[in-house]
Amino acid sequence: MNKRLIVSTHSNFNLEWLKMTHSYGFSQENIFIYDRTPDDFLDKKSINHLGRVIKSPNIGSNIYDIGRYILDHYDNLPDMNIFVKGNLFEKQFTSEKRFIYALNAKWFVPIEGTRSPAPRYYRYFVNDNFFSVPVEWEQKNLTIAPIFSEEDMKRTKIYPRISNFIEFLKDIFILNDEDIPTMISFAPGANYAVPKNYILKYSKNFYKKMMCYTDYNNNPVEAHWFERILKLAWNGCLEENLSYMVE
Repeated sequence: MNKRLIVSTHSNFNLEWLKMTHSYGFSQENIFIYDRTPDDFLDKKSINHLGRVIKSPNIGSNIYDIGRYILDHYDNLPDMNIFVKGNLFEKQFTSEKRFIYALNAKWFVPIEGTRSPAPRYYRYFVNDNFFSVPVEWEQKNLTIAPIFSEEDMKRTKIYPRISNFIEFLKDIFILNDEDIPTMISFAPGANYAVPKNYILKYSKNFYKKMMCYTDYNNNPVEAHWFERILKLAWNGCLEENLSYMVE
């Protein structure tokens, strides 16, 4: 099976752990590393021996890199595309066992588990590989990205057209109020193994939005919102809204 590992990294993460993927069909040829570590970063690590390094601007968190990769390869995607953050194990987004399972998978896999959620999340932590949060939590923007004040968000280029999570959902998907899910399940960090046909359920415009809506800051609130919806989207649960097109 034709597959590719796409890594988004910043802050000079140690990526030597990528060598473990060589036993599962990966090499310097099919590991793509989107690197936003500045060239003048003190003691910047060499990573060219680990994969194909693509310089990326320090914007949009890893959501920007996911959108960029998909747009650049939309017409010739491999069968499997595995998206991970460079601090996958450092931040304990998942376990090595779950990651290896995803590397071998021929189907959609959220790469999650083991990360200890904050106490308020425990009642929604279903098992080691699945948790969800109530949509009303996502409406409280400041609990998602506390670095943003309400005025900060109003100054961003898509506000005030989109000022909360439900408005964002309706901008991305065709949804009536009664269709809004009560709970959102997602893999923290947006780490997923995704078959090509899952990605192609949505137009290039969907992935343009991932870039355009997040390119004003290195940790925009919209990146957190995209993180929340990718599992729903790639499972084909929601119809894309094409009424607003990004040039």
